[in-house]
Amino acid sequence: MLYREVFRVLGSYLFILALVLLAPLCVSIYYRFAASPYLHPQPHVVWAFVATIAITVVIGLFFRYVLGAKSRGQVFRREALLVVACIWFLTAIIGGLPFYLSGTLDNPVNAYFETMSGLTTTGASVMQAKKYDPVTGKEIPITKVISEKPYIEYSFYGTITPVRDSETGKELYTGVEAVSKGLLFWRSMTQWLGGMGIVVLFVAILPILGVGGKALYQAEVPGPTNEAITPRIKETAGLLWKIYLGITILEIVLLMVTNSEMSLFDATCVTFSTISTGGFSVHNASIAGYHNHATEWIVLVFMIVGSVNFALYFYCLKGKIYRLYQPEFLIYIASLVIFSSIIIRNIEGTTVQLLTGETVRTGLADAVRIGAFQLVSAQTSTGFTTANYNIWPFMSQALMLITMFIGAMAGSTAGGIKIVRHYMLFRIASFKIESLFKPEAVRHFRISQKIVDKDIAITLLVYFVLVVAFTTLGTFLYIAIDGIDLETAFSVMTCNINNIGMAFRMAGPTESFAFLSNTGKLFSTLWMVLGRLELLPLLIVFIPSFWRKV
Repeated sequence: MLYREVFRVLGSYLFILALVLLAPLCVSIYYRFAASPYLHPQPHVVWAFVATIAITVVIGLFFRYVLGAKSRGQVFRREALLVVACIWFLTAIIGGLPFYLSGTLDNPVNAYFETMSGLTTTGASVMQAKKYDPVTGKEIPITKVISEKPYIEYSFYGTITPVRDSETGKELYTGVEAVSKGLLFWRSMTQWLGGMGIVVLFVAILPILGVGGKALYQAEVPGPTNEAITPRIKETAGLLWKIYLGITILEIVLLMVTNSEMSLFDATCVTFSTISTGGFSVHNASIAGYHNHATEWIVLVFMIVGSVNFALYFYCLKGKIYRLYQPEFLIYIASLVIFSSIIIRNIEGTTVQLLTGETVRTGLADAVRIGAFQLVSAQTSTGFTTANYNIWPFMSQALMLITMFIGAMAGSTAGGIKIVRHYMLFRIASFKIESLFKPEAVRHFRISQKIVDKDIAITLLVYFVLVVAFTTLGTFLYIAIDGIDLETAFSVMTCNINNIGMAFRMAGPTESFAFLSNTGKLFSTLWMVLGRLELLPLLIVFIPSFWRKV
């Protein structure tokens, strides 16, 4: 293992991360010194970002010029895999510092969880309003009862101090809305960075990587096939980010044009979380908090946009529209239509509770808008919510849970297993069944113009086995360590390993993940990274032979 090369690349990466942190710092400075105090009664966090940037630069200098001194400038496949793993964990630690140093999240585990959830585009949050005794004013635990038979009660403390009126002491903002806008911007920005891939961004703007850039790109990009749309990996990474940025700007403009009450800050944060299929919101009621149907439809459309293979956008811009006629894209669009139709039919005529607290007797129009939004949010792994699906008919809940595993397209920002893997597994199973009565036949099929050979098929089957194994193990560990109920444990595990952000029961749309213990939260972050890197690139660093000298 060439450790000097690893530290050299990590040091260079940290310099870029320090530059990225200037964006939320500028937002914090604006609301601290330029904007009206009326627009930002929340605590200011300017110095938390200044301290974080300073710490990042110091660590970067130490890695680059002390531990990485005398490096030869060569990054091979093994070093690239280690670099990718280190970047994800290191970024989550440093990215969590503003939350911790500002006192917004006084538990470092919570700060780490929130940042890792953002970077992996999971969107699970530990931000929960603190509860106080109305008589003594002292903080008291939050108590929730999930089931009467058997009786299951949760007791835990909130994480976010409310913003109060200085004269009356009345709570003005609670939960997410009580957090500094600089931190909320950074929180959404972590999802935007993680959506296309912080490593892909690194490859795109750091030319000194040379041949190592290809190994980093292949270890980062999700999906069974890492398709390069240009001959050079650096050009591919740069082009993907340009497309990503263009779509981001388009959504920001559309959100502001169709909703006159939406500020540039809100539109940017919503867009960051939509395109990345992340799901963090700056309002307690998520997208429902805007009370605007046009906003919901735009978010729905761009959730789908973010969940489509970005290589297809490149081909369409080049006039190669025929590239859309491929099995994965057609199956994906068909699945969204079919599954949405089932949920729409299932909730039509029922009373739906919105996250704003209102209740709606759904006619067809409301059922289409609400049902399609939640299904698309689940299958694209975004996690935005507009209604309390925790009390929907069980058929709708089950279908949402299934689509979380199905996922969207490979090469997109979405999580889940991916449509292409299900298609490949179906073809492999079909060929195997056919071979029982036609053993002499030669069988093969293509994905992205490439023949799926035996090695790819074996890797695919291993991936499916690992997903099942880790989902089972994780569900058991949540129950064993935190003593949570089975439905909550399974849905939380589904949320984390598929990078969804939405779960059921105790982790439902009106709740948070604050009820988990520190151990449970740390396990969750591991599942998140495993899901984001699609298991194998991270698991390989746990194999002893990976560390041995060749």
